[in-house]
Amino acid sequence: MSKHTVLFELGCEELPPKSLKKLRDALHAETVKGLKDAGLAFDSIEAYAAPRRLALKIINVDGAQADTQKRFDGPAKQAAFDAEG
Repeated sequence: MSKHTVLFELGCEELPPKSLKKLRDALHAETVKGLKDAGLAFDSIEAYAAPRRLALKIINVDGAQADTQKRFDGPAKQAAFDAEG
């Protein structure tokens, strides 16, 4: 599977300087959680913050998710059909 380095930038209105670290860390944590939930492996994530921008550099992220199989069963026969079928 191919690996990629991704730069994600989020441009925004002027952010308060006191909030930059907290916002940067929150974006980092949610991105890590989202990538793991999606089954995408990565080596590391570098997070950056500036008054008008939040950015992430995701290093060696998988180019695609691994193939998976999921089985979904429908409703029970009793719930799906009435007495007349």
